[in-house]
Amino acid sequence: MKNIGRTFSCCVGVALMALGVVSSACGQGVSPQQQNAVGHWQVITSDGNPGGKVETYLENGKLYGRVTKERPGRTPQDVCTKCSGDNKGKLILGMVVMRDFHPDGEGWSGGIVLDPESGSEGKDTLKMRGFIGISLLGKTASWSRIP
Repeated sequence: MKNIGRTFSCCVGVALMALGVVSSACGQGVSPQQQNAVGHWQVITSDGNPGGKVETYLENGKLYGRVTKERPGRTPQDVCTKCSGDNKGKLILGMVVMRDFHPDGEGWSGGIVLDPESGSEGKDTLKMRGFIGISLLGKTASWSRIP
């Protein structure tokens, strides 16, 4: 897959998350294609506008993602008011919004995606349409690699 580092579209449930990156994550038991899911991304919203920025990384062989730049209209001091549990009232900047994705074939699955805008969480598979309840409730986003 020659174009894996280029802009691509992915769907990831309610949180606008998905991936395909290049990594120095050698030795974590994942294929080279799976290692392509590690890096820095500019989120492009479903209406074509730039969203926030996310860094994806491997930890103990699982894929995670954290917010590295807030979306336009937010400040670095904004907190997740709609989140529940440990994320309630937590700063969105630096928040882990993807967690526990495990290798599955050439992709990633079984992880949890958090949407800081709505506070909702959902299980998902990267590069596949995700949803809660019925598929009409999913969101689509594009991510573009940041050099």
